[in-house]
Amino acid sequence: MSVVRKNINKRIVLAGGPGTGKTSVINALKKERFYCFEEAAREIFDEFKLKGLEFKTDPIRISENIFHKRKYDFESANILDCKESIVFYDRGIHEITAYLNSIGKSSKYWDGLPYKYNYDLIFLFEPWKEIYKKDKNRIEDFSDARKISPFIFEVYKQSGVNIIKVPNLSIKERVKFILNNLP
Repeated sequence: MSVVRKNINKRIVLAGGPGTGKTSVINALKKERFYCFEEAAREIFDEFKLKGLEFKTDPIRISENIFHKRKYDFESANILDCKESIVFYDRGIHEITAYLNSIGKSSKYWDGLPYKYNYDLIFLFEPWKEIYKKDKNRIEDFSDARKISPFIFEVYKQSGVNIIKVPNLSIKERVKFILNNLP
């Protein structure tokens, strides 16, 4: 009788506020043939904008949609055959709670979610004014990006996940830093 074994992939999150360079690093990791889950919120924000809604007008409903996508990505990690048994995420489930905390809209439900989903390592990207740019989905000013960062750090810290801060370097150097610090 043969036993079907799921792959056990390490879940690595690139976390941080908007405009800190996470997606650029995710794109570079994809070129290195790592499996990377993209940021769920961008597509969801586009869908809600078509309905005339934004995060600030309906944060709970939008957060629920982001959660369902991130949960699906989280659960999908162990059925993938990945390079070096690693998957990368452009943000994790915990950041939904961080964003809601930052605007005073969290609840027991949202505060409890981070404890149900364990990532193996968090690479934290801090605000970096020199690379910060607004776009159609990034409506926050740099001051808003700085405001959310402590909430993100705190929610990961409280959940007990190992956090490594990523230095402000070129994309290539950030990728090298991350790969050199993998578990």
